[in-house]
Amino acid sequence: MNEDNLDDLDFDAGKSEESFKIEVDFYDTGDYSTMLVIPCNDTYIVVANDEHLCTLVHSCKEVECWEQQDGMLDDELVERIGAAIQGTGAEGI
Repeated sequence: MNEDNLDDLDFDAGKSEESFKIEVDFYDTGDYSTMLVIPCNDTYIVVANDEHLCTLVHSCKEVECWEQQDGMLDDELVERIGAAIQGTGAEGI
């Protein structure tokens, strides 16, 4: 892609959405799993062990407001991942 075509893409220059890592203790055992979180507009793609784990969206300021758009995790695990994402101070939360 040349420089002229880059101008045609719709990038929001003021909003940086860089991926980041979180650690979650899924079962309160003291064993933490490291996951990569990729922000994409209002959703967060969560990757564990190089595989897509789930896609989350945060619908309000409370921890309970994390909703799973894609994936098969139970609600408690979604809340734990959401709380870890919120704990990073991710943009837009």
